[in-house]
Amino acid sequence: MSGYAWLGILLGLLLFGGVLYWLLITTEGVYLGRRMVVWLYDLAAKEYDNLKAYDPRDERLLVARPVLRAVRGLPEPVILDVATGTGRVPLDLMREPSFRGRVVGLDDSRKMLAVAMEKLAPFAERVALLRHPAVPLPFPDEHFDAVTCLEALEFFPSDKAALREMVRVLRPGGTLLTTRRCGWEGKAFLHRYRSQADMEALLEELGLAEIQFHVWEINYELVTVRKPGHGHSAGQVDYGKDGRGPRRLLHQDKAEGHGFRPEEKTGE
Repeated sequence: MSGYAWLGILLGLLLFGGVLYWLLITTEGVYLGRRMVVWLYDLAAKEYDNLKAYDPRDERLLVARPVLRAVRGLPEPVILDVATGTGRVPLDLMREPSFRGRVVGLDDSRKMLAVAMEKLAPFAERVALLRHPAVPLPFPDEHFDAVTCLEALEFFPSDKAALREMVRVLRPGGTLLTTRRCGWEGKAFLHRYRSQADMEALLEELGLAEIQFHVWEINYELVTVRKPGHGHSAGQVDYGKDGRGPRRLLHQDKAEGHGFRPEEKTGE
């Protein structure tokens, strides 16, 4: 075999490896479908927090404080965290003495939620975990005082559909906190990449106001928006016995000492 042939094979292998890296690592399986994204997160669940290496001091500044500002004045706000993963947002809020509300964490990865379950066990009375896709969300309209979705929009099959659902369950006057992937990592998502102008246009199309972009993490901006109108705090809602409220989403298993488990629901 000639040297040119070997060179061609080498270049082909490099190209194949580059494409594979882009598909599985850079864009985390999003171009291979929702099930692949969930499977990859299931694989990484046990080491995810170690890979991220979140610093509690940074977390207070980057996560807890923006959410607390969004629900300022509400004595017991109810917050939905979409794509909660290993429970980053709920845990950051539970660490804040001034936060007296409740959090529902939703994710499609069973193993990520299992890690979150262990971390959040001491807060079982105030945190619920639910395994479910982001579209559709299994909650009534205008149900939450704030909705968060951090470092996740770019991995949904449709960021527009996911945002529409988040807006639906957000009460009038409530705040949505999400992120925009930027820099070279954002542009690596090709046609899925959204510039600030694209993101702003999408949020305006969904009827949101007071759109603000904030410097946040490397290759991410924090985006905060408000849903126009005024509504009662979700913390004042009587959930009754319909099973739709956060506490009803917990599966207690005191006999085995597990604290709580994410209740499973299916949906696309």
